[in-house]
Amino acid sequence: MITFTEHAKTKLLKELKKLGITKQLTTKTLKNPDELLYDALRERYVAINWNRNIAIIYEKTGNNITVVTIIYSTELKDTVNRRKRTGRWI
Repeated sequence: MITFTEHAKTKLLKELKKLGITKQLTTKTLKNPDELLYDALRERYVAINWNRNIAIIYEKTGNNITVVTIIYSTELKDTVNRRKRTGRWI
């Protein structure tokens, strides 16, 4: 089961909708990410969709996934590489 925090829902509706980022795209990315990382600082997972420049930050408990936030950036590769270099995302 996939749920969204209020923050993630609001971000999808207000900001990301204009960019064509939807709940359906988010769900598809969670099920089949281009890259899957782990945020060692926050103890959360990060699903990457390189084509749409999004990183989905989520928590997983058993079969339940809670989307915490979605990061959109035209410079996503730089952000991901920087966080990998510092050891935050592994």
